Amino acid sequence: KASLTTRNLSTTPVIMTMHGRFNDAKTSLFSGLKNPHLVTISNAQAKLNPDINYAGTVYNGLNMKNYPFSKTHDGYLLYVGRISFQKGVHFAMDIAETLKIPLIMAAKLDNEERPYFEKYIKPRLGSKYVKWIGEVDEQKRNELMSRAMCFLHPITWSEPFGLTLIESMACGCPVVAFENGSIPEIILDAKTGYISKDVRGMMDDITAIDKIKRSDCREHVLKNFNEQQMTDGYERLYYEIIELHKVRRLSDKIDSRFE
Repeated sequence: KASLTTRNLSTTPVIMTMHGRFNDAKTSLFSGLKNPHLVTISNAQAKLNPDINYAGTVYNGLNMKNYPFSKTHDGYLLYVGRISFQKGVHFAMDIAETLKIPLIMAAKLDNEERPYFEKYIKPRLGSKYVKWIGEVDEQKRNELMSRAMCFLHPITWSEPFGLTLIESMACGCPVVAFENGSIPEIILDAKTGYISKDVRGMMDDITAIDKIKRSDCREHVLKNFNEQQMTDGYERLYYEIIELHKVRRLSDKIDSRFE
């Protein structure tokens, strides 16, 4: 907070990117700071916080060249991430067991999520349709994505941006996700995956997953979520804010002559 106060008093433009969630405390804090210019990583994130000093949205981008691409899959569902209620892991398990399609969960378990795990996840790990392999390294994760039928993302919160979504699509794996947060900005519905309303809708979408061309998934993220797009976006905002401050300083000088 002390550093934010300094930034608020700075005569040099300050730009900050909010990668995480805006909770009540952060929203209250940033709505009172008018000098730091805040960049969001999705439009959905910005809309939830209309009182911040919003500079613009720049989507996350990655170097996609080394992600392995596969035109075919091995018939399993995939979940990658944290085991948590926010991520809706229990919904992914429900879907796998109902559709009788294997689900691989490459997911880590943090201590604070253990109560959720003990109640909703652990009792069901004996299912023949669910396999929890724990946290994996990048190479193994990418391999799993490239061979998965689809990537499940049944989130229960307004997620600002999901890097695993663009990583999955870079490997040719379509994403099926609930319509929360930034999801409609990342996935092209019925083109690079499906945006589902609920669990029943997600199951229906999975049964239609082979209508999605895996090459379209990769092409979409290579074009829209690459590192150059992200770099260009930040540079554009930097120049805009620098020019804005020049105009403000000139205006202040003019005003001071008439005081």
